[in-house]
Amino acid sequence: ELFGGDSDDPDSMGMDVDGMLGMGGEPSGDLDKAVVAAAAVAAHAAKEQNKSNSFSAAAFAVSKETDTDDVPLKEELKPKKELIPTKPDIQPDEPPGAFTMNHYPARAPTEISSDYQRCGMYDVVPTIAFINAYQIHAVAATADMRWMFTGGEDGYVKKWDFNASVNGKQLLTQGQRHSLVDGVTKAGIMASYWDHADSAHPSGVASGPETLSPVYSMAVHSQGMWMVSGMKSGNIGLWTIRHDEGRRVAVLGKHTKPVSVLRTTPDEYGLVSGAWDRACLYWDLNTGRVARVFNEHSSQISSIEFQPQAGGADTGALMMTTGIDGQCLLWDMRVAKPVTSSLKQFEPALKTPPWASSACWSRDGRRIYVGRRNNTVDEYDIAAGIGGSNGPVRTLRLPTNSGPVTAVAMMANGRNLVCASTDNVRIWDLDLPPVVAGRSTVPFQIIPGHHGGCVSGILVDEASRYLVTTSGNRGWDGVSNNVCLGYEVAPVLK
Repeated sequence: ELFGGDSDDPDSMGMDVDGMLGMGGEPSGDLDKAVVAAAAVAAHAAKEQNKSNSFSAAAFAVSKETDTDDVPLKEELKPKKELIPTKPDIQPDEPPGAFTMNHYPARAPTEISSDYQRCGMYDVVPTIAFINAYQIHAVAATADMRWMFTGGEDGYVKKWDFNASVNGKQLLTQGQRHSLVDGVTKAGIMASYWDHADSAHPSGVASGPETLSPVYSMAVHSQGMWMVSGMKSGNIGLWTIRHDEGRRVAVLGKHTKPVSVLRTTPDEYGLVSGAWDRACLYWDLNTGRVARVFNEHSSQISSIEFQPQAGGADTGALMMTTGIDGQCLLWDMRVAKPVTSSLKQFEPALKTPPWASSACWSRDGRRIYVGRRNNTVDEYDIAAGIGGSNGPVRTLRLPTNSGPVTAVAMMANGRNLVCASTDNVRIWDLDLPPVVAGRSTVPFQIIPGHHGGCVSGILVDEASRYLVTTSGNRGWDGVSNNVCLGYEVAPVLK
């Protein structure tokens, strides 16, 4: 078309080059020759372009006539689908395990001194540092605090002699004390440790070389006979402690993702586990079989707590579970047959992000405290919740920019709540009025020791004489300073 010819005929260029240039004859002179040469090069390029266009048009026509289903796409051109993992359909074993809470009585609670029960506040002083080089995801202890166990990212279960540590049998070096607060002078004494090996095989028999698994959760027998730990593969290891220490005697395998929470039942013949696969299972430890499946959570399980029996005959029959998405569910453990839905679901307060990393019961078993992401702790009354309202009756607000509340625990007097956020650990006076003598009050005190790290757990002695805090993100989001501190607790009597 440029030269006045038929564009469909690549050989037909219309008028000749000489005619186009208006020369009418043989070119003369170097300038004329250069002009003619440039025109010839342009004509050749146009010819090649026409061939290319003709080939592309033919290829397009062929592709239109060809069934696209029969032409395989290149791997990099195939559309990639966003895969959302489906919730595993975990069912009780056949035959199912026994629901042990209906067959055995609950363990007798530890006796608590009257001063610790009637005091208005506690004096909590950090004195011990349990040295760790890695994040600590889980902590547990025997009922008398004789032995304490920790586990974390390094893949080892560590057994600490807590009595010897409290008595100061070993002191920290000056270099170890440098990064700790004043008053922390005693060193935690490690009695032993063992590999947290995961065979990734529910039978307990390794089919190949075992690998170390991070310890995501643990629970220990009250007398230190055995302990259980949660593994990355979804297995649960059962370990001996008092005899042939550190030997794995069984592997409970049903979960498909890391086991984030483990709680022994009040009778200590059963175990409840929660995992990242959103399943919550009740295990019969006599047979190793699943007795019940609590299958209503829509996110990873973050905490499991049984209702205390201190509130009388009408308490001790409920179990509370929370998910990382903020769900808080109540389950009735008195039902003989397997339950298909929770008794109640508690909702967070308005404008509260959907998040819950830790929750605990009040001492009398009538209220629940759930830590939230926006520097708050929601308080729920289960009597009001079961009757109708499922919102919090009160919200405890920490200072602005305190960070998410990652761990909560109740003290023996039922009045003081320990809550840990990114900036500090605080002990809250729940009965202190907001205004006294016309002045606003500060309802909490700061417990020194932690600052700038994610607190993975708070362990309170059953008698409230000691308290332990650990630093780690439990495999989720957050930074850690790898600190594990032991506190001595004394009642403040007024």
